[in-house]
Amino acid sequence: MSLPICCAAPALMAVEKPISSSPAGRKLCGELGLEYRGVWPLVMPENYVAMFPVPGEEEAKKIIDAAREPLLEAAALIAGDQPFPGGKLTLADRLKSGIVNRFFYRFCIKSSPFYTTPVCNGCGRCAKMCFTNCIVMREGKPHWEGHCTHCMACICGCPQHAIEYGKKSQGKPRYRCEEYTG
Repeated sequence: MSLPICCAAPALMAVEKPISSSPAGRKLCGELGLEYRGVWPLVMPENYVAMFPVPGEEEAKKIIDAAREPLLEAAALIAGDQPFPGGKLTLADRLKSGIVNRFFYRFCIKSSPFYTTPVCNGCGRCAKMCFTNCIVMREGKPHWEGHCTHCMACICGCPQHAIEYGKKSQGKPRYRCEEYTG
């Protein structure tokens, strides 16, 4: 992951390599009326259970432990009102964040495969965690509507492990950073 910084307000954006300029990050900061300050590479555990293998608890812990130092470095730059140093944007980076990303979001990102299993207790945590407000509670159960970005906060944050994404997520571990999500 890379962390694009708009002034001192961080937001997360997934990329595979450090890059010096992120068109999406610049656009987001511009839309918010903030100054774009760069991106910071930060490797975190995979949580996209709809498509990729997800690490088990021990492996996820190792990845998080390895991310602490780079995260502290980023925090020091933010605290010092310093931009992040640049890297180089490659053709592969441009393709992934351009054509591939647009295709992926248009044809692959759907909320319809999400469902709850009978162990759902209707706590509503998934709806509270959804930053796009795509999840609404009806009759004590979550329903996915609107524009889902596939952040997987709902599926990974469900305390009952009651949310699935079709058959793709069945049997996969759920990554949650308890330190930040409780």
